[in-house]
Amino acid sequence: MKILIFDTDVQNYHFICGVLEDHDVGYEVIGPFTTIEQCRDYILRHKDIDIIITDVMLGNDMIFDVLNIVPSHVPLIFVTSHEEFALKAFEYHSLSYLIKPVEEANLIKAISKAVRLRKVSPLLTPQGSWSKGGEENPRMVVKTFNGERIIYFSTIRYIVSEQKNTYIKLLDGNSYRVDKTLDEMAMQLGEEKFKKVNRKYIVPIEQVLGTERRENGKLCILLKGKNFPNIIVSRTRKREVCEWLKMT
Repeated sequence: MKILIFDTDVQNYHFICGVLEDHDVGYEVIGPFTTIEQCRDYILRHKDIDIIITDVMLGNDMIFDVLNIVPSHVPLIFVTSHEEFALKAFEYHSLSYLIKPVEEANLIKAISKAVRLRKVSPLLTPQGSWSKGGEENPRMVVKTFNGERIIYFSTIRYIVSEQKNTYIKLLDGNSYRVDKTLDEMAMQLGEEKFKKVNRKYIVPIEQVLGTERRENGKLCILLKGKNFPNIIVSRTRKREVCEWLKMT
């Protein structure tokens, strides 16, 4: 398991390495990376990254721009002296935000949580937090404010793009944001069970109750249950959606 450390604090780096050595389960520590350029170059060149432990500041530069290119399946642990960036760190789906000097027990807990997330593999892949999970029970992993959650495809009611963010809406009413565009989601899910019906919605075929024709020949998707959104099939997708539903 490869763990990257982004930190200019040599003492803190050796502390983290010592903790990892004392609780070794096959960790390979790579670092320390002390500049933004080093971090960016490594991430762009390597896909086999399991966990990143990072400070908020590397010299005078903030790490957040680099984190935009970190694959969404890689858990992030922040270890920093800057308390004021905790909320911003969670925008990048960090699992833990630890303030220096870090207690060993808290670091172990954070690493263990990250390892558990990675061990959900083969749920997780280098392309994103996805897995088929067996043909009968496909599932995915999403990061949450408190950690992570496994979502079974059968529990998805629909997926929606809102204000440039993508959300998975579940049958139980919960909603989770994912770091993928609607097109990326459609590609990952496959068209047999899920369909992007317009620029805003993806619907699972198991949740489609039927369709309803509206004015000007518009076609509306009706979902099972109550209080579903008004999902109008785009004109360019109308024929393929009807074929997908095996309708005429």
